[in-house]
Formats: sequence, C-alpha cells, structure tokens
Amino acid sequence: MTLHIVWQPTADAEPHTVGVPVFGVELALTLRGSVIIDASWQIEAPAAEKTLPDLALQVRQYLLDPDNSHLQLELLIQGSKFSNRVWNALSTIPVGVTLTYAELAKRLDSAPRAVAAGCRRNPYAGIIPCHRVVASNGIGGFMGQADGEFVALKSRLLDYESRLCRTKS
Repeated sequence: MTLHIVWQPTADAEPHTVGVPVFGVELALTLRGSVIIDASWQIEAPAAEKTLPDLALQVRQYLLDPDNSHLQLELLIQGSKFSNRVWNALSTIPVGVTLTYAELAKRLDSAPRAVAAGCRRNPYAGIIPCHRVVASNGIGGFMGQADGEFVALKSRLLDYESRLCRTKS
C-alpha cells in the first residue's frame, strides 16, 4: 500500500467537493485548491456514472486495490496533537488487519475511550482508516455512530478488505 500524505498548514481557496463513487456509497472529498480538508463517507447512493476527475479516479483505485496503487494526497493539518497521533497510528494499520481500541491505546500509551474519540474526530475517514479499529466486544462505532448506516458501511469495508487480502494470498 502506497499512500503518501503531504500535510499542509493552510488551504486558502474556495471549497469545492469531488465525489468518489465506491462500495455503493460516495466518498465526498472537500478541497480548498488541491488540499483536502474533509474526506467523509456519504451514505446516499452515488449519482449515475459520469466522467470523474482524475483525483476521484485515483482515490477510487486506491480504495479498491490499495496494495497495487500509489496515491499522494495533500491534507490540511487540523485537530489536536493527540488526534494527530491517533490518525498517524491509524495510517500504519495494514489493509485486512484490525486492532481494538485498547490495542491501539496501548501503542499510544493512552486509554481506549480517548482513542475512540480521536477516531470519531477523524475528518479523513475515507482516507485515514479508522474503520480498522474495532471494539473488544464487537465492531464498534464509525463516523460518530454507535449503530446504523455508517456502522454497516464499516462492516462492508472490513469485509471487502478481508476478501481482498484472502484473494492475494
């Protein structure tokens, strides 16, 4: 998996959104110029296929086949120091692997609830894989939901990545 994040301190252009249809939902990338300031999943079914901008095609290819894709993105630096530690740790979890909140907390010398809060505040849920962190007694939440459509999406993402790893081994 080759994802290279270039963290940017500012993003000054007018915001615009690029939709990435994938997994039956849409990843909405909100950008200011070339800097992504948010990458959140949208549950609504994506609009009919249209010509996608290069960025959307590259992100979709990375999500579908991360081990055979190279993606470099500019993301806006935001959040607390602790949240940034959580997000950096999330970025190191390989495709097809999950950790519990407690396991990630131990790596960060923190507490599971603090790690869960850092995951919940992740503005880049479609890029920085907070879905790979689960509760010790189940799947856990996703994008601020304890159950519902986003948790179902988390399950689909994990199932997809698991199948992807099995077919490559």
